[in-house]
Amino acid sequence: MVDSITNFLNEDDFRLWLNSYDPNDQAPEDLILRFMNGINLLGIDIYRASMWLPTFHPELWGTQIVWTRGEEIKKYRRDHNITTTPTYLNTPGEAIHKARKALRWKLTVAADELPFPLLRDVKHDGGTDYLIVPFETSDLKEQPWITFATNRAGGFSEFEIKIIKELCLPLGWKARVTMAEFATKSLLGVYLGENAAQRVINGQFKRGTGESINAIIWYCDLRGFTTLSEQYSPTSLVNILDQYFECMASAIETSGGEILKFIGDAVLAVFPLTEPLSQCCEKALVAAETALINLSIWSEQQQQYSALTLQAGVALHIGEMLYGNIGGSSRLDFTVIGSSVNEVTRLESLCKTNFPILASKVFAQHIRHEKMYSIGKKHLMGMQQDHEIFTLKKLINRS
Repeated sequence: MVDSITNFLNEDDFRLWLNSYDPNDQAPEDLILRFMNGINLLGIDIYRASMWLPTFHPELWGTQIVWTRGEEIKKYRRDHNITTTPTYLNTPGEAIHKARKALRWKLTVAADELPFPLLRDVKHDGGTDYLIVPFETSDLKEQPWITFATNRAGGFSEFEIKIIKELCLPLGWKARVTMAEFATKSLLGVYLGENAAQRVINGQFKRGTGESINAIIWYCDLRGFTTLSEQYSPTSLVNILDQYFECMASAIETSGGEILKFIGDAVLAVFPLTEPLSQCCEKALVAAETALINLSIWSEQQQQYSALTLQAGVALHIGEMLYGNIGGSSRLDFTVIGSSVNEVTRLESLCKTNFPILASKVFAQHIRHEKMYSIGKKHLMGMQQDHEIFTLKKLINRS
Protein backbone atom coordinates (compact mmCIF):
# COMPACT_ATOMS: atom_id res chain seq x y z
CA MET A 1 0.00 0.00 0.00
CA VAL A 2 1.40 3.43 -0.93
CA ASP A 3 0.28 6.85 0.20
CA SER A 4 -0.58 8.10 -3.30
CA ILE A 5 -4.22 7.26 -2.51
CA THR A 6 -5.80 10.07 -0.47
CA ASN A 7 -8.70 8.88 1.65
CA PHE A 8 -10.08 12.33 2.49
CA LEU A 9 -11.83 14.90 0.33
CA ASN A 10 -10.95 17.82 2.58
CA GLU A 11 -9.90 18.81 6.11
CA ASP A 12 -13.41 18.34 7.51
CA ASP A 13 -13.49 14.80 6.14
CA PHE A 14 -10.12 14.08 7.81
CA ARG A 15 -11.17 15.50 11.18
CA LEU A 16 -14.46 13.59 11.09
CA TRP A 17 -12.55 10.34 10.63
CA LEU A 18 -10.04 11.29 13.31
CA ASN A 19 -12.77 11.82 15.90
CA SER A 20 -14.89 8.75 15.14
CA TYR A 21 -14.54 4.98 15.22
CA ASP A 22 -13.73 3.25 11.94
CA PRO A 23 -13.34 -0.56 11.85
CA ASN A 24 -10.84 -0.15 9.01
CA ASP A 25 -8.37 1.31 11.53
CA GLN A 26 -7.77 -2.05 13.20
CA ALA A 27 -4.55 -2.56 11.23
CA PRO A 28 -1.82 -0.14 12.40
CA GLU A 29 -0.58 0.19 8.81
CA ASP A 30 -3.96 1.56 7.73
CA LEU A 31 -4.12 3.85 10.74
CA ILE A 32 -0.82 5.60 10.06
CA LEU A 33 -1.45 5.71 6.31
CA ARG A 34 -4.77 7.50 6.68
CA PHE A 35 -3.42 9.85 9.35
CA MET A 36 -0.45 10.86 7.21
CA ASN A 37 -2.67 11.37 4.18
CA GLY A 38 -4.80 13.68 6.31
CA ILE A 39 -2.00 15.61 7.98
CA ASN A 40 -0.29 16.28 4.65
CA LEU A 41 -3.66 17.44 3.35
CA LEU A 42 -3.37 20.27 5.90
CA GLY A 43 -0.15 21.42 4.24
CA ILE A 44 2.21 20.20 6.94
CA ASP A 45 5.16 18.83 4.99
CA ILE A 46 6.19 15.49 6.52
CA TYR A 47 8.24 12.96 4.58
CA ARG A 48 8.67 10.28 7.24
CA ALA A 49 6.71 9.11 10.28
CA SER A 50 7.12 6.18 12.63
CA MET A 51 4.53 4.85 15.10
CA TRP A 52 5.29 2.56 18.04
CA LEU A 53 2.51 0.47 19.58
CA PRO A 54 3.35 -1.81 22.53
CA THR A 55 1.85 -5.29 22.39
CA PHE A 56 0.57 -7.65 25.06
CA HIS A 57 2.33 -10.77 23.84
CA PRO A 58 4.76 -13.23 25.47
CA GLU A 59 7.31 -12.87 22.66
CA LEU A 60 6.64 -9.40 21.24
CA TRP A 61 7.25 -6.11 23.02
CA GLY A 62 5.58 -4.11 20.30
CA THR A 63 5.10 -3.19 16.66
CA GLN A 64 6.76 -0.31 14.83
CA ILE A 65 5.18 1.06 11.67
CA VAL A 66 7.28 3.27 9.39
CA TRP A 67 5.64 5.50 6.78
CA THR A 68 7.82 7.20 4.16
CA ARG A 69 6.34 9.41 1.49
CA GLY A 70 6.05 7.56 -1.83
CA GLU A 71 7.14 4.19 -0.39
CA GLU A 72 5.53 1.04 0.93
CA ILE A 73 4.73 1.05 4.63
CA LYS A 74 7.13 -1.08 6.65
CA LYS A 75 6.18 -3.02 9.77
CA TYR A 76 8.65 -4.31 12.34
CA ARG A 77 7.77 -6.70 15.14
CA ARG A 78 10.10 -6.11 18.09
CA ASP A 79 10.68 -8.73 20.77
CA HIS A 80 11.25 -7.99 24.45
CA ASN A 81 15.03 -8.22 24.09
CA ILE A 82 15.15 -5.11 21.90
CA THR A 83 15.45 -2.90 25.00
CA THR A 84 19.04 -4.13 25.40
CA THR A 85 20.07 -3.44 21.78
CA PRO A 86 21.22 -0.32 19.85
CA THR A 87 17.87 -0.36 18.01
CA TYR A 88 16.34 0.99 21.23
CA LEU A 89 19.14 2.24 23.47
CA ASN A 90 20.21 5.87 22.97
CA THR A 91 17.29 6.67 20.65
CA PRO A 92 14.36 9.12 20.73
CA GLY A 93 12.15 6.12 21.59
CA GLU A 94 14.08 5.44 24.78
CA ALA A 95 14.13 9.16 25.57
CA ILE A 96 10.36 9.54 25.33
CA HIS A 97 9.78 6.45 27.47
CA LYS A 98 11.68 8.30 30.18
CA ALA A 99 10.37 11.82 29.57
CA ARG A 100 6.75 10.86 28.72
CA LYS A 101 6.27 14.18 26.94
CA ALA A 102 6.74 15.49 23.39
CA LEU A 103 10.36 16.03 22.37
CA ARG A 104 11.71 18.01 19.41
CA TRP A 105 15.12 18.39 17.82
CA LYS A 106 15.98 20.99 15.18
CA LEU A 107 18.32 19.22 12.79
CA THR A 108 19.84 22.38 11.36
CA VAL A 109 22.53 22.36 14.05
CA ALA A 110 25.88 20.60 13.59
CA ALA A 111 25.61 16.81 13.58
CA ASP A 112 27.82 16.40 16.64
CA GLU A 113 25.38 18.55 18.63
CA LEU A 114 22.55 16.05 18.11
CA PRO A 115 22.15 13.62 21.05
CA PHE A 116 21.27 10.42 19.16
CA PRO A 117 22.75 8.56 16.16
CA LEU A 118 19.25 8.28 14.65
CA LEU A 119 18.91 12.05 14.54
CA ARG A 120 22.28 12.36 12.84
CA ASP A 121 21.12 9.80 10.26
CA VAL A 122 17.92 11.75 9.60
CA LYS A 123 19.95 14.94 9.19
CA HIS A 124 22.30 13.17 6.77
CA ASP A 125 19.27 12.13 4.70
CA GLY A 126 18.16 15.75 4.40
CA GLY A 127 15.92 16.02 7.45
CA THR A 128 15.60 19.46 9.04
CA ASP A 129 13.31 18.85 12.02
CA TYR A 130 12.27 15.86 14.15
CA LEU A 131 9.32 15.59 16.54
CA ILE A 132 8.23 12.68 18.72
CA VAL A 133 4.84 12.78 20.44
CA PRO A 134 3.62 10.30 23.09
CA PHE A 135 0.07 9.00 23.12
CA GLU A 136 -1.72 9.51 26.42
CA THR A 137 -1.74 6.40 28.59
CA SER A 138 -1.91 5.60 32.28
CA ASP A 139 0.38 2.60 31.86
CA LEU A 140 3.77 3.52 33.31
CA LYS A 141 5.48 0.53 31.68
CA GLU A 142 4.43 1.14 28.10
CA GLN A 143 4.43 4.35 26.10
CA PRO A 144 3.09 4.40 22.53
CA TRP A 145 4.35 7.25 20.39
CA ILE A 146 4.62 8.67 16.89
CA THR A 147 7.47 10.57 15.24
CA PHE A 148 7.48 13.09 12.42
CA ALA A 149 10.38 14.26 10.26
CA THR A 150 10.39 17.04 7.67
CA ASN A 151 13.02 17.97 5.09
CA ARG A 152 11.55 21.38 4.40
CA ALA A 153 13.95 24.30 4.82
CA GLY A 154 13.57 25.77 8.29
CA GLY A 155 11.76 22.72 9.66
CA PHE A 156 8.37 22.86 11.41
CA SER A 157 6.83 26.17 12.45
CA GLU A 158 5.65 26.55 16.04
CA PHE A 159 2.07 26.64 14.77
CA GLU A 160 2.59 23.34 12.93
CA ILE A 161 4.03 21.76 16.07
CA LYS A 162 0.91 22.86 17.96
CA ILE A 163 -1.40 21.42 15.29
CA ILE A 164 0.46 18.10 15.17
CA LYS A 165 0.26 17.70 18.95
CA GLU A 166 -3.47 18.48 18.91
CA LEU A 167 -4.11 15.94 16.15
CA CYS A 168 -2.15 13.29 18.06
CA LEU A 169 -4.69 13.39 20.91
CA PRO A 170 -7.54 11.75 18.96
CA LEU A 171 -5.01 9.64 17.06
CA GLY A 172 -3.85 8.27 20.41
CA TRP A 173 -7.37 7.06 21.19
CA LYS A 174 -7.64 5.39 17.80
CA ALA A 175 -4.24 3.80 18.44
CA ARG A 176 -5.46 2.41 21.76
CA VAL A 177 -8.38 0.75 19.97
CA THR A 178 -5.93 -0.70 17.45
CA MET A 179 -3.70 -1.95 20.28
CA ALA A 180 -6.68 -3.55 22.03
CA GLU A 181 -7.81 -5.28 18.83
CA PHE A 182 -4.32 -6.59 18.18
CA ALA A 183 -3.82 -7.67 21.80
CA THR A 184 -7.10 -9.60 21.77
CA LYS A 185 -6.23 -11.43 18.57
CA SER A 186 -2.61 -12.09 19.46
CA LEU A 187 -3.28 -13.33 23.00
CA LEU A 188 -6.16 -15.54 21.88
CA GLY A 189 -3.88 -16.90 19.15
CA VAL A 190 -1.12 -17.65 21.65
CA TYR A 191 -3.37 -19.39 24.16
CA LEU A 192 -5.92 -21.05 21.87
CA GLY A 193 -4.14 -21.41 18.53
CA GLU A 194 -4.87 -19.34 15.42
CA ASN A 195 -7.81 -21.42 14.19
CA ALA A 196 -9.56 -21.67 17.54
CA ALA A 197 -8.86 -18.00 18.26
CA GLN A 198 -10.50 -16.91 15.02
CA ARG A 199 -13.53 -19.06 15.81
CA VAL A 200 -13.89 -17.39 19.21
CA ILE A 201 -13.47 -13.92 17.66
CA ASN A 202 -16.19 -14.84 15.15
CA GLY A 203 -18.55 -15.62 18.01
CA GLN A 204 -18.23 -19.39 18.35
CA PHE A 205 -17.83 -19.38 22.12
CA LYS A 206 -21.15 -20.66 23.48
CA ARG A 207 -20.67 -23.54 25.89
CA GLY A 208 -21.57 -26.95 24.47
CA THR A 209 -21.30 -25.82 20.86
CA GLY A 210 -18.82 -27.14 18.35
CA GLU A 211 -18.22 -28.54 14.92
CA SER A 212 -17.71 -32.15 13.96
CA ILE A 213 -14.43 -32.40 12.06
CA ASN A 214 -12.27 -35.13 10.61
CA ALA A 215 -8.57 -34.46 11.09
CA ILE A 216 -5.15 -35.93 11.80
CA ILE A 217 -4.51 -36.03 15.53
CA TRP A 218 -1.07 -35.67 17.10
CA TYR A 219 -0.27 -36.56 20.68
CA CYS A 220 3.20 -36.53 22.18
CA ASP A 221 4.62 -37.01 25.63
CA LEU A 222 7.99 -36.40 27.27
CA ARG A 223 9.77 -39.49 28.57
CA GLY A 224 10.83 -39.55 32.23
CA PHE A 225 9.05 -36.38 33.28
CA THR A 226 8.48 -37.62 36.84
CA THR A 227 12.22 -38.22 37.27
CA LEU A 228 12.98 -34.77 35.85
CA SER A 229 10.56 -33.14 38.29
CA GLU A 230 12.46 -34.76 41.16
CA GLN A 231 15.90 -33.80 39.84
CA TYR A 232 15.33 -30.13 38.99
CA SER A 233 13.89 -27.08 40.70
CA PRO A 234 10.51 -25.78 39.48
CA THR A 235 12.24 -22.88 37.70
CA SER A 236 14.66 -25.20 35.87
CA LEU A 237 11.87 -27.62 35.08
CA VAL A 238 9.78 -24.90 33.47
CA ASN A 239 12.76 -23.85 31.35
CA ILE A 240 13.36 -27.46 30.25
CA LEU A 241 9.69 -27.86 29.38
CA ASP A 242 9.77 -24.63 27.36
CA GLN A 243 12.70 -25.96 25.31
CA TYR A 244 10.94 -29.29 24.78
CA PHE A 245 7.67 -27.63 23.78
CA GLU A 246 9.51 -25.34 21.35
CA CYS A 247 11.05 -28.38 19.64
CA MET A 248 7.59 -29.91 19.25
CA ALA A 249 5.65 -26.74 18.45
CA SER A 250 7.97 -25.45 15.73
CA ALA A 251 7.79 -28.78 13.88
CA ILE A 252 3.99 -28.98 14.20
CA GLU A 253 3.32 -25.43 13.06
CA THR A 254 5.82 -25.55 10.18
CA SER A 255 3.92 -28.55 8.76
CA GLY A 256 0.53 -26.86 9.06
CA GLY A 257 -0.59 -28.32 12.36
CA GLU A 258 -2.38 -26.46 15.13
CA ILE A 259 -1.55 -26.99 18.79
CA LEU A 260 -4.71 -27.24 20.85
CA LYS A 261 -3.22 -27.60 24.29
CA PHE A 262 -0.29 -28.49 26.51
CA ILE A 263 -1.30 -31.09 29.06
CA GLY A 264 1.46 -31.27 31.64
CA ASP A 265 4.33 -32.50 29.47
CA ALA A 266 2.09 -33.64 26.60
CA VAL A 267 1.01 -31.84 23.43
CA LEU A 268 -2.32 -32.32 21.67
CA ALA A 269 -2.49 -31.01 18.11
CA VAL A 270 -4.52 -31.45 14.95
CA PHE A 271 -3.66 -31.22 11.28
CA PRO A 272 -6.71 -29.99 9.32
CA LEU A 273 -7.39 -31.85 6.09
CA THR A 274 -6.84 -28.86 3.83
CA GLU A 275 -5.09 -30.91 1.12
CA PRO A 276 -5.40 -34.46 -0.23
CA LEU A 277 -5.31 -36.81 2.74
CA SER A 278 -2.04 -38.47 1.73
CA GLN A 279 -0.26 -35.10 1.60
CA CYS A 280 -1.61 -34.09 5.01
CA CYS A 281 -0.46 -37.39 6.50
CA GLU A 282 3.00 -37.01 4.98
CA LYS A 283 3.29 -33.53 6.50
CA ALA A 284 2.23 -34.78 9.92
CA LEU A 285 4.79 -37.60 9.71
CA VAL A 286 7.51 -35.16 8.68
CA ALA A 287 6.53 -33.02 11.68
CA ALA A 288 6.95 -36.01 14.00
CA GLU A 289 10.40 -36.82 12.64
CA THR A 290 11.46 -33.17 12.72
CA ALA A 291 10.28 -32.74 16.30
CA LEU A 292 12.38 -35.66 17.52
CA ILE A 293 15.39 -34.42 15.54
CA ASN A 294 14.93 -30.97 17.11
CA LEU A 295 14.86 -32.56 20.54
CA SER A 296 17.99 -34.59 19.84
CA ILE A 297 19.88 -31.53 18.55
CA TRP A 298 18.88 -29.49 21.59
CA SER A 299 19.99 -32.28 23.94
CA GLU A 300 23.38 -32.49 22.22
CA GLN A 301 23.99 -28.74 22.13
CA GLN A 302 22.60 -27.56 25.47
CA GLN A 303 25.15 -27.00 28.20
CA GLN A 304 22.96 -25.68 30.99
CA TYR A 305 21.91 -29.06 32.37
CA SER A 306 24.69 -31.62 32.65
CA ALA A 307 24.10 -34.91 30.81
CA LEU A 308 20.44 -34.10 30.19
CA THR A 309 18.98 -35.87 27.14
CA LEU A 310 15.30 -35.40 26.39
CA GLN A 311 13.28 -38.03 24.58
CA ALA A 312 9.64 -38.13 23.57
CA GLY A 313 7.04 -40.32 21.93
CA VAL A 314 4.70 -39.18 19.15
CA ALA A 315 1.45 -40.86 18.11
CA LEU A 316 -0.46 -40.10 14.90
CA HIS A 317 -4.05 -41.00 14.15
CA ILE A 318 -7.00 -39.89 11.99
CA GLY A 319 -10.52 -39.60 13.26
CA GLU A 320 -13.69 -37.65 13.73
CA MET A 321 -14.08 -35.43 16.77
CA LEU A 322 -16.06 -32.51 18.12
CA TYR A 323 -14.09 -29.28 17.87
CA GLY A 324 -15.57 -26.71 20.23
CA ASN A 325 -16.28 -25.44 23.73
CA ILE A 326 -16.64 -27.46 26.90
CA GLY A 327 -16.35 -26.54 30.57
CA GLY A 328 -18.11 -24.71 33.37
CA SER A 329 -20.18 -21.57 33.06
CA SER A 330 -17.25 -19.36 34.09
CA ARG A 331 -14.33 -21.30 32.55
CA LEU A 332 -14.38 -22.81 29.07
CA ASP A 333 -11.84 -24.76 27.06
CA PHE A 334 -11.69 -24.85 23.27
CA THR A 335 -10.59 -28.39 22.44
CA VAL A 336 -11.43 -31.64 20.64
CA ILE A 337 -13.48 -34.44 22.14
CA GLY A 338 -14.17 -37.92 20.81
CA SER A 339 -13.14 -41.57 20.83
CA SER A 340 -10.38 -40.87 18.30
CA VAL A 341 -8.75 -38.49 20.80
CA ASN A 342 -8.80 -41.20 23.45
CA GLU A 343 -7.33 -43.67 20.98
CA VAL A 344 -4.36 -41.48 20.07
CA THR A 345 -3.46 -40.92 23.74
CA ARG A 346 -3.57 -44.68 24.36
CA LEU A 347 -1.50 -45.23 21.24
CA GLU A 348 1.15 -42.80 22.43
CA SER A 349 1.54 -44.67 25.72
CA LEU A 350 2.88 -47.63 23.69
CA CYS A 351 5.83 -45.49 22.57
CA LYS A 352 7.39 -46.05 25.99
CA THR A 353 8.00 -49.74 25.25
CA ASN A 354 8.08 -49.73 21.44
CA PHE A 355 9.22 -46.94 19.10
CA PRO A 356 9.26 -43.13 19.46
CA ILE A 357 6.84 -42.69 16.53
CA LEU A 358 3.72 -44.84 16.29
CA ALA A 359 0.77 -44.55 13.94
CA SER A 360 -2.63 -46.14 13.68
CA LYS A 361 -3.52 -48.26 10.67
CA VAL A 362 -5.99 -45.66 9.44
CA PHE A 363 -3.12 -43.14 9.36
CA ALA A 364 -0.39 -45.46 8.05
CA GLN A 365 -2.44 -46.56 5.03
CA HIS A 366 -2.10 -43.06 3.60
CA ILE A 367 1.72 -43.13 3.77
CA ARG A 368 3.81 -44.79 1.07
CA HIS A 369 3.95 -48.46 2.10
CA GLU A 370 7.74 -48.66 1.84
CA LYS A 371 8.07 -46.10 4.63
CA MET A 372 5.89 -47.84 7.23
CA TYR A 373 6.26 -51.10 9.13
CA SER A 374 3.56 -52.98 11.07
CA ILE A 375 4.62 -54.04 14.57
CA GLY A 376 1.46 -56.13 14.90
CA LYS A 377 -1.75 -55.80 16.83
CA LYS A 378 -1.50 -54.23 20.25
CA HIS A 379 -3.93 -53.74 23.08
CA LEU A 380 -4.86 -50.12 23.75
CA MET A 381 -5.85 -49.57 27.36
CA GLY A 382 -9.61 -49.24 27.73
CA MET A 383 -10.30 -50.46 24.18
CA GLN A 384 -12.12 -53.72 23.58
CA GLN A 385 -10.35 -54.71 20.36
CA ASP A 386 -6.63 -54.86 19.58
CA HIS A 387 -5.35 -52.38 17.00
CA GLU A 388 -2.69 -52.85 14.35
CA ILE A 389 0.13 -50.39 15.00
CA PHE A 390 2.74 -49.02 12.59
CA THR A 391 6.06 -47.24 12.87
CA LEU A 392 8.61 -45.91 10.45
CA LYS A 393 10.64 -48.65 8.78
CA LYS A 394 13.84 -46.67 9.36
CA LEU A 395 13.25 -46.92 13.10
CA ILE A 396 13.03 -50.71 12.83
CA ASN A 397 16.32 -50.80 10.98
CA ARG A 398 18.03 -48.76 13.68
CA SER A 399 16.86 -50.98 16.55
